[in-house]
Amino acid sequence: MLSPELELDGLDARHWKNWWTLLTPPRVLSRPRWALAVVDAGRVIKLVIAGDAARGAIDPDSVPAPSLTAKGLATYAKQLGVSAVIAVDRGVIAALSAEIEAALRLDQDLVAQGLVALRALKKHSGQGVWTEPPILDLLPAPAYDPIQRTFDLLVPDRSALVAYVIEDDRSRVHSSIIAVKQGGDIVRASTHRAIADLVPESAFARDWKKGHHRVLEAIEERFARPSIALFLERATLMGIVTGPTDQLARDFNAKKVVIDPAPAWLLGLLSGAAVAAMAGRAASAAMRMLPPGARERAQALADRAREAVNPFALLGFDPIELWAQLRHHYKQ
Repeated sequence: MLSPELELDGLDARHWKNWWTLLTPPRVLSRPRWALAVVDAGRVIKLVIAGDAARGAIDPDSVPAPSLTAKGLATYAKQLGVSAVIAVDRGVIAALSAEIEAALRLDQDLVAQGLVALRALKKHSGQGVWTEPPILDLLPAPAYDPIQRTFDLLVPDRSALVAYVIEDDRSRVHSSIIAVKQGGDIVRASTHRAIADLVPESAFARDWKKGHHRVLEAIEERFARPSIALFLERATLMGIVTGPTDQLARDFNAKKVVIDPAPAWLLGLLSGAAVAAMAGRAASAAMRMLPPGARERAQALADRAREAVNPFALLGFDPIELWAQLRHHYKQ
């Protein structure tokens, strides 16, 4: 998915920084520090505060030892003034290191290497490794091959993936990304700076809904023909990130979001989300009125219908459902 020879050019540091602030949960931005606690027989023997303006190693006895439960670790994070806590049993550290090293190969994709580490951590989640927030309990750890096959199915080779977020006052582009896929991998990444001589940023931002066609032409001229391109304003994006799961479909239908080009699978997802949003309450109410046997059959039919049109079927998990479980972390 990520080429070992990934070419980075035309990067705009402001756009890059803005992506970080857009995609990072607010509490991580407000409290960018995190804590690593090494535990032995229920006692913290090593405590390190890392992150922005970190304190480094501190006396573990300066704060009451945490209970290794979700509530206990949440309290511990507040006491330490950090956004996240990772607690690791001393006896598990060597086992984790051995498991990860045994599965890593030099020729592996960076994503594949990350999945190796994630699977090892999940194996010990709640039994030697504890986190707050409990991300390990939520994040799936699929094999690399289904992810690569899904990526190849949804995104054609020799094409560009494009995303633009425009400032709410339309004075300039808030953040942008242009990524080129070739041979199954992202081989090149850039920002609007790479085409600013062809499409001046401020002029485009003033009327981005009409001007996005010129951006697409410039990207095709400099990079590759876009296969998926997303354009929206910052407030709209934040509403999608923190709102209900069908908010993207609503904003797309209201023309607050431009997706052009939009592949058939994405249009199908958006249409399905809109239909589900309108029919959800009525369908649930009707389901409750059915006898138990009929209710189960109706539910089974609905599940099979969703699977038949699910572009993420190869993954073994539903990214949309996963996002529904994670999005509350992005609320202020």
